[in-house]
Amino acid sequence: MKQGELRRALMVATLLCLFLFFYLYWQQSSRPLQTLVLTYKHVYSSNEKNRPPQWTWLCVNQRCERHHVTENVKIVSLNTCSMLCGSTQLWPQPTGPVTLGSKAIAFNPQSFQFETNVNGAVRTLLSEAFSAFNESVQSLMRNDDFVNQKTDFLKFIVRATIKDSDVVRLKLSTDESYSLILKYRNGQSIANITARTFFGVRHGLETLSQLIWWDNYHGKNGALKVLKGATVEDAPIFSYRGLMVDTARNFMSVESLKRVLVGMAASKLNVFHWHLSDSQSFPMILPNVPQLAKTGSYSPQETYSSEEVKALVEFARIRGIRVVLEVDVPAHAGNGWAWGPQEGLGELAVCINERPWSLYCGEPPCGQLNPENPNVYDILQKIYRDLIELSGEKEIFHLGGDEVSLECWAQHLQKSSTPNNYTDLHDLWGEFTVKALMRLQQANGGERIPHVILWSSKLTKRPYLSKFLDKNQVTVQSWGASQWADTPDLIADGYKVLVSHVDAWYLDCGFGRWRETGDAACDPYRPWQTIYNHRPWQQLRLDKKKIVGGEACLWTEQVSEWNLDSRLWPRAAALAERLWTDPQLDTTTYIILEDVYTRLTTHRERLISRGLKPEAMWPSYCTQNPGMCL
Repeated sequence: MKQGELRRALMVATLLCLFLFFYLYWQQSSRPLQTLVLTYKHVYSSNEKNRPPQWTWLCVNQRCERHHVTENVKIVSLNTCSMLCGSTQLWPQPTGPVTLGSKAIAFNPQSFQFETNVNGAVRTLLSEAFSAFNESVQSLMRNDDFVNQKTDFLKFIVRATIKDSDVVRLKLSTDESYSLILKYRNGQSIANITARTFFGVRHGLETLSQLIWWDNYHGKNGALKVLKGATVEDAPIFSYRGLMVDTARNFMSVESLKRVLVGMAASKLNVFHWHLSDSQSFPMILPNVPQLAKTGSYSPQETYSSEEVKALVEFARIRGIRVVLEVDVPAHAGNGWAWGPQEGLGELAVCINERPWSLYCGEPPCGQLNPENPNVYDILQKIYRDLIELSGEKEIFHLGGDEVSLECWAQHLQKSSTPNNYTDLHDLWGEFTVKALMRLQQANGGERIPHVILWSSKLTKRPYLSKFLDKNQVTVQSWGASQWADTPDLIADGYKVLVSHVDAWYLDCGFGRWRETGDAACDPYRPWQTIYNHRPWQQLRLDKKKIVGGEACLWTEQVSEWNLDSRLWPRAAALAERLWTDPQLDTTTYIILEDVYTRLTTHRERLISRGLKPEAMWPSYCTQNPGMCL
């Protein structure tokens, strides 16, 4: 071979090697996630007896009608009829256009294959989110033998495309929108979920899971089915869609709180506000202030460790939920705060367990931090540092600030040897809050938390509001009755508001008084219809731009983990659709459409399949006969 030909051959070989190198590198960097085949978990324990079907449902005028099974009638299960007849059965209802196919196909969950275009931390999140999705689908199954049966196709591909792979923590500005396209082609079912962020994909997976159901009439043992085709465009109306649970009055196990998060994820709620402590108990073991739990918990078993909290925070993040930890101060702080004198720190709290309690607090036992003791603020800084570390949350922080008793402080100041010149103890309250905000900033490495939430109170009214609280940082959680002037006044003064009106979104109300003296504070009971129909931005003509969202609250004087599910669900799901979709409301009739009833009934069954125990909405007859009870 001539020298020129040899040079050309070497150049061609070199170029070929370079091409192969870049091709293999590109293949490696863009390689999708491997197929996830998960061990079957049957979280739903079925008591169904294997007997011939009694009823069949036929789609007549976009409504499922129940008929006796006869030789001449096609046997169709209620689940399949509901999914293919009229309503979407999605909850919350998407805000964008939705098209659903009229045919369904059976499949095996072991056929799932998950693919994505991203790597790194968000890829790990997606993998975990897909595992949660897979468990939700498997929980629908009523027959273990189904996994061995033949189905209509062998591969169910779920493709997730994320445009911004750097977003791994939820913020108020996070884009949670998504697009879902489901189609059947060449013997494969393909679901393409496209979103700006992981959190949009997470919601897309939830919607996809809601297009899957169990058909107990299919074949010999029943089967999972999915729509043959569907398209969904969706995005939430509000960025803060919250649920608050109090674990201080009665302790809730970590497992019970996981069920709360599972229900929230199914309903696309995205903020779990964890009210950690109160005057009754302090169950959180904080690394820098362990004395609070040591002296304030009900028992060593009724505590939360740092490891448990961090695991719960991650469990929530995988499901598109951020966790906001609240240690309420300066009031609602009693048991757990009495150790100061023993360690030479003076009285950290006053009026602890004081009697008669009605003079010093709203409910027993009493307790309120001592604003005169500088050691209190040092401890608050340590608490705030721990809460930020445990939750990883640096955008939103809940400072508490609820129901301060000025009488408690007045009694303390009379006994104190320290001179004071307060003619209005609201100023003392305001100064305490300003100091707490400064310590929060120091606990956050000197950086200001952008959104600090305070419960509405006398301090958040004029003239104290603008005197002590910066409208560019403080958001007020307005919990008073919707008829009160609190919410409109706050918005008129330029403050952002988180709506939690007691007459609509308090889930603990309506169960009578729990003590011998005093009436129940918030009767009557709020049914899901009241929660769903509460649209204060319309009813009160409020500036919607100033409302960051809403939150339902569950205080637990009469709630333990044994009735936690029934107090929350399906009522919290009604809130979820109000905040995600914000459907139109006819304020002249307040009539809720039949479609809402049927979709929420389906969603309730979905929650049951995932291990929750929601309260009943109506007799089973109404579920089996859509429209007959309305």
